[in-house]
Amino acid sequence: MSAPEPRLDVPSDSTTFVTGMTHLYRGEMNRLTVWRQRLDVTTNWAVILTTALSTFTLGTVDVPHYTLLLGLALIAFSITIEGRRYRRLHHTKWRVYLLESGFFAELLHSSRCSTPDWRRLLAADLCHGHFLISRLLAIRVRLRRNYLMLIYFLAGAWLVKLYIHPSAAESAAVMLSRLQIGGIFPSWLVGSAALLFLAFATALAVTCPPAERLEDWAGRFGRVRARRTSE
Repeated sequence: MSAPEPRLDVPSDSTTFVTGMTHLYRGEMNRLTVWRQRLDVTTNWAVILTTALSTFTLGTVDVPHYTLLLGLALIAFSITIEGRRYRRLHHTKWRVYLLESGFFAELLHSSRCSTPDWRRLLAADLCHGHFLISRLLAIRVRLRRNYLMLIYFLAGAWLVKLYIHPSAAESAAVMLSRLQIGGIFPSWLVGSAALLFLAFATALAVTCPPAERLEDWAGRFGRVRARRTSE
């Protein structure tokens, strides 16, 4: 039995190819919109949670200060969810970029600005889809983008709570004594854990490249094209 002949690539100017790419582009744009909306929902809930907890805790003397620490834990949970969603959004943006810079740019005007090997890259991604960034990097991007400010805001509200309730603290030693939680967790442990959390979050955000650089695929292909030209 003879081996089946390999199927030739569909010409770029054929009706089948143009129709297929058009529907694929519409599907990817819809997917991008959905993940963008889900990302915004998570951020909005995190902002609402931060505002509500700060108002509730600072407005009542009877509310313990560690309520804001629980808020920090919920913010960390929200970052994890949003990192997973941004990872998928980043992947969808990559597919949309391949279609726009490869198919549509070449369709509008034949030039050297189109992405090289875009059909091969898109086909490989459709057959064996894989994320372009790790889950940790996605979390760091969202932390740098929005959540670090929310963490600082909650930490500031926590310090204000320690200072004003039940009465204005007369010294730093009084504030430190108020850090203890129910006689179970001593002040030094609570303070150390809070400082480590803030330092860790700050380090992750500061050392993370901005989202614009991670999504600069045109610059990446430009560097590849320049390298090939020089060789």
